[in-house]
Amino acid sequence: MNRKRKIQTSLFAKILFIGMTTWTMMSCDNSLERLTTNEYPESGNQAQTGHVLCVVIDGASGKAVNEAYTTQKVPYIRSMRDNAVVTFEGLADSRHKALPVFTNERGWANMMTGVTTHGIGLDEESTGEVKPIEELEIPSFLSRIKQLDNEKKISLYTADNRFYQAFRNNADIARTLDSDQQVKSAVIAEINSDTDLPSDVILVEFNGVQKAGAADAFYDGSGNPTMTVIEAIQEIDTYIGEMRTALESRENYRKENWLIIVTSTYGGTYSGTVQSDSYYDDPRLNTFTLMYNSRFVGKVLGKPSASELNYKYFTPLYAGNNQNSVATVADPKLFEMENNKSYTVQFMYYSTTKKNNKVNILSKSNKHKGNKGWNVHGDGGRIKFRVGNRDVWTSQQSTDPWVSTDGKWHTVTLVFDREAVRFRAYIDGNYSTHRDQQNMTLPTDLTCPDYPLTIGKIENSPNESDAGFCVTNLQFYDVALPEEFIKKNHGVTKLEEVKNEYWDHLIGYWPCDREEDLENPILKNVSQYADSYAGKSDITFADQTWTTGNSAEEHLAPAPDDSYYQAVFNNVDIPLQAMQWLGLSISEWEFEGVGKTFEYTFMEEN
Repeated sequence: MNRKRKIQTSLFAKILFIGMTTWTMMSCDNSLERLTTNEYPESGNQAQTGHVLCVVIDGASGKAVNEAYTTQKVPYIRSMRDNAVVTFEGLADSRHKALPVFTNERGWANMMTGVTTHGIGLDEESTGEVKPIEELEIPSFLSRIKQLDNEKKISLYTADNRFYQAFRNNADIARTLDSDQQVKSAVIAEINSDTDLPSDVILVEFNGVQKAGAADAFYDGSGNPTMTVIEAIQEIDTYIGEMRTALESRENYRKENWLIIVTSTYGGTYSGTVQSDSYYDDPRLNTFTLMYNSRFVGKVLGKPSASELNYKYFTPLYAGNNQNSVATVADPKLFEMENNKSYTVQFMYYSTTKKNNKVNILSKSNKHKGNKGWNVHGDGGRIKFRVGNRDVWTSQQSTDPWVSTDGKWHTVTLVFDREAVRFRAYIDGNYSTHRDQQNMTLPTDLTCPDYPLTIGKIENSPNESDAGFCVTNLQFYDVALPEEFIKKNHGVTKLEEVKNEYWDHLIGYWPCDREEDLENPILKNVSQYADSYAGKSDITFADQTWTTGNSAEEHLAPAPDDSYYQAVFNNVDIPLQAMQWLGLSISEWEFEGVGKTFEYTFMEEN
C-alpha cells in the first residue's frame, strides 16, 4: 500500500495563497490598497439588501479616468472616493490574451453575463467573422435576477440601440434615447417619481466616450488618452453627480441602501503594439470601476507588483533513499533521441535538503552513470550530465549557484545539437559547461529504447539518506533551442497558454506543479501532441510523497494565475457583486467573477 504523506513547505504560506490579502489604507489620494479574495461574501454583503444603480461607460479606460481624476476634471467621482472601492486598473477580460481586436460589444457581454465564454467579439470558425452582440445566447445577470426573484424590478436606460436590443427583454422599464444627456434625465425622472418607487436595479449605459474616441482617437501617439476622451469623461461625470444627488435627495435614501456602481466596458481602440505578457499591459482591457455606498471604507485596488508573482507549486518529492521515489513515462520507446536530429530537454529543479550530491535527477539511460542514453545527477552541489558514455559538469565558477544543494529553484537546460555536433548546458538561462568540456563532441548514439524517460531513481542510483528534490516544468523539444531563446524564456511556466514560437516543437510537456495534480499518481503530458500518444506519454509517480509552497526566485517567470488578475475589479465581477447586494443566492451558476468584501464605517442606520 502506498504511503501517503503531504509535506507543507509552510502552512502559513499556504493559508496566504488561498486566503485574502489586505493592505491597510493610508489617507492620501495616492495610497494604494488591494483586497483580493476567492471567497464570496454572504448575500447582501453582511448588510441590508438594497438597490443598485449601475452606470456603464462605454470605452472609458481606467488610464483616461485616472488622468481626469488627477487633473480635477471629475469632481463628482472624486467626491465619492472616501466611501468607494475603486480601481483604475480593472480588466475587461482576463481569459483571452492579445486578441486581434477587442470590441466594446465583448466588454458588454463580459459585464452582463459574468463569463467570458459567450463567444462575443471572437472569430467564429464557421464564418471567420467576429461574433456580434446580437448572437449572445448566455443569459444576462438581469435574466438571472428575474429567475431568482421575479418581483425584483429592473430599469434599463441606454443611448445605444444595440445594447437596448440585447438586454431589454428582462427589464420592467427599458428605454433607448438619443443622447447620454437624455439618458441621465430619464434616470433622474424615475428617481424623483412621486408615484412609484425606483427599481431595485437601474442599469444606465452611456456611449459618449465611445463616440468621442471613435471619431477622434482613444490614445495619442505616445499611448496616452486623448483630450477628446477625457473631456467626454468629464461630461459624464456631471451626469453621475446629478444622478447621485437625486438619489441622496430621496427621503428614504439611506434605508433603501443603494450600491452605486460606475464601470467601463473596455479601454477603447488602440493602434499601437499590444503587449501580451500580462493582461494588465493591454490598453484595450484597461477599465475603471467604482463601487460606492455612504457606509463604505474607501479603498483603491491596484494591480499586483511583479514581485508578488511567485511560483506556486504542488509537486512530487523525490527522496534519495526511497526505492519508490521514481516517476516514469509509460512507454519506454517514446522520447528517444534519433541519431540525425537535435533535441532540447529543460526542467525546473529544487533541492529540499543539502544532501543531493549524487542522486539521479532525470534520465533516459540504462543505469546511473551508464553507457546508454543520457542522465542528469547531482555532483558535490553542482549538476553533472552523463551524455552517452561521457561526463559533463556544469561550470565551476565561484559565482555559479550550487544547484544541487542550495535549496532554491533553478532551470536546467540540456541542448543536444546535431548540426553543431555539440552538447550545451545552461543553468537559469546562462551557459554553464565546464571549461574543459565546452567543445565536447556530441556522441553519435544516444538511443536507449528499452528504458523510459525517468525522474528519480534508476539502477545503481545512490541511496543518499534524507536526500530530496523536485522536478517540474519538464519539457522535451525535437529541436536545439538557441541560446538567446533559452536566456529569455527558461523560467516561463504554463507553456500551453503562452504557446511561444517553439510550441510546435514541444513534443512532451509535463508541468508537474498544478494544484489539480496534487496526490494524483498520473502526471499528464499537456503538449499539443499528447492525444496522439493515447496516454502512453503520461508520467506515473510510484510514490505518494508531495510538497507544496511558493517561491519568489528572480530568475523564474511563472505565468500569472487567476488570483493575480482578481486583485482588481474585472468586468465579470459586476453581475456577482450586484446580485449579492440584492441578497440573491447565485451558487448554481458558474460565474467567473469574484466578490470583494466591503469594509464598513458602520453597519446599522439610526
